[in-house]
Amino acid sequence: MASGEREGMELHPKGTVENDKHLPGEILRCSAGNLSYNEFFWRYMHKNWPVVITDVSKDWECSKQWTTVPEATDVNSNQPSSFPSEPSSAINFDYLKQKIDNCLVPVADCNSSYFNSHKKLELRFHDYLDQWRSGIEANRSSEINSNVDIRTKDNLYLKDWHLAAQMPGYDFYKVPKYFASDWLNEMLVDKERDDYRFVYMGPKGSWTSYHSDVFGSFSWSTNIMGHKKWLIMSPGEELKLADRLGNVPFSIDEQMLDEHGVEYYTINQKANEAVFVPSGWFHQVWNLTDTISVNHNWFNACNIATVWQNLRSNLNAVRKEISDCQIMDNFEAHCQTMLRASFGINYLDFIELLEFIADRRLAQAATTATQFLMFNSYTMNDYHVQYDLECLKKILRQMSEDSTITQSPLQLSERCQELEHRLQF
Repeated sequence: MASGEREGMELHPKGTVENDKHLPGEILRCSAGNLSYNEFFWRYMHKNWPVVITDVSKDWECSKQWTTVPEATDVNSNQPSSFPSEPSSAINFDYLKQKIDNCLVPVADCNSSYFNSHKKLELRFHDYLDQWRSGIEANRSSEINSNVDIRTKDNLYLKDWHLAAQMPGYDFYKVPKYFASDWLNEMLVDKERDDYRFVYMGPKGSWTSYHSDVFGSFSWSTNIMGHKKWLIMSPGEELKLADRLGNVPFSIDEQMLDEHGVEYYTINQKANEAVFVPSGWFHQVWNLTDTISVNHNWFNACNIATVWQNLRSNLNAVRKEISDCQIMDNFEAHCQTMLRASFGINYLDFIELLEFIADRRLAQAATTATQFLMFNSYTMNDYHVQYDLECLKKILRQMSEDSTITQSPLQLSERCQELEHRLQF
């Protein structure tokens, strides 16, 4: 991440922000120049309500170098600015190939499904760029020559690429301050483990299927170039679409949502805009043009309770799935192994993350000489540190009542009690 002057994450007691009694009937757009960290924290993140933040990425290296401004054209002159058919910039394929090695990258074929997901494959990055460029040229040819048929072409979407971890010295973007309170990546980056920082690159027509984000996490997605269409709904609305087994559809559209009485929102996201996706909000996203974006999944004090409840629910699902094996030795340990495989983390991982965050916040609370930089750029004020610590205490109290922890042979209860004791400062 790009580093520079330190910037404070100034959090203040909730009363300093207007306490809306009702959520707005639309998803608002706010300019980064007019939205404070404190206002975003309480009005959007704490309330679990989405927002589009504009003017967030124009100074990023990737915004300046990964795209080029094409020659002036009148092709889109009659298109509405909020919903154009083509991007206002073009991909700088040569720069990308020069800057980034020809490494293997994860790709989804949006024209092919496999067990209710897009078929996954790996390609060399430069080969992917070559295919993408060829597809753009084929599309242009089809506009000129109606005899050119491009319907059988692959629709390949480069997704979930850990470029920031793969090239830690390449400062191609800077995490917006609003999203810097990120317990998940704070630990994973420090421990040099697989994180949840991603780059997405996809052609016009590529898409992400209907889903909610991993763990029940927040996510943010910033468009470097291109335009996306989002259909997004608040938690619980997805149940109107579930089948008798509780499964939600792979893909949705407005007609389906209207027929099932789903209340939903449409977001038209342009370049230099970040969409904040709250916990549990199901959504589907289409690339209306060739598009590049930077995405993170994360959680913090605002949604740690949601992640904990999802962890518990998924453990119960694992137990139900293998209930016929309850008499086996080490059944609980086996369940935790399966939980990690299916959900991404288990109880031990969750406790380890809480211990890591507690260590850092306690160290900062003990002395002003200790200042941990979030994403090489941001520092928390004293109130923010104390707020995190109070939320850690609260979640540990909830965990102390969980029978899996209190009865576990894995010493989960002892670790929670020790951490809770340390937090009684």
